[in-house]
Amino acid sequence: MPPRLPQRPRRTQAERRASTRAALLEACVDCLLEQGYARLTTGAVVSRAGVSRGAQAHYFSTKAELVLAALRHVADQLALEVIADQPSPPERPEQAQLALLDQLWTLHTDRLFPALMELWLAARTDAELRVGLSDFERELTRRVVKFAHERMPGLADRPDFRSFLATALAAIRGLAVLEFLDRGEEVARMWPGMRAQLHSMVAHNGELH
Repeated sequence: MPPRLPQRPRRTQAERRASTRAALLEACVDCLLEQGYARLTTGAVVSRAGVSRGAQAHYFSTKAELVLAALRHVADQLALEVIADQPSPPERPEQAQLALLDQLWTLHTDRLFPALMELWLAARTDAELRVGLSDFERELTRRVVKFAHERMPGLADRPDFRSFLATALAAIRGLAVLEFLDRGEEVARMWPGMRAQLHSMVAHNGELH
């Protein structure tokens, strides 16, 4: 007789719930990127995730609640990837500034930004989405500031750091929008120059303007 294969341990209820929720969130992001927020339906998300309508309703009662949770899911994944890929913290202030700019650029060239862009546009006429998206934006800023304090305290403790961060985010997002016009190669060429311009906002003595 052939040897019996060891049986896989049965998943716990908590593991099954986590798997169902993750499937819904991943499917929601895919649908959002393919169809846009206006055309996205919870039915399409449920079908792609391979779960029941009841499961979707159990976790997310509205479409806006589902897509915002999906956005946080992507942000969490990206944050883990960024942290895992980091070498030792930069020692020199100018290295810390450039490292932070590169990390912000990575954040806005991942699938998080196209999804976020879809929701920004939809939020203009959707009050529930607008409130949730405002909360998400504040949380995203807090995460970036916290990350900078942990990895680059010499940079993050400066009085004008938040102003520098706001300027950098506005510039990066403006450039990243060109990706939607199929100008990816041009954007990639423009980023080093913009990076240098943002870096030049730092005074010669290492303080932010």
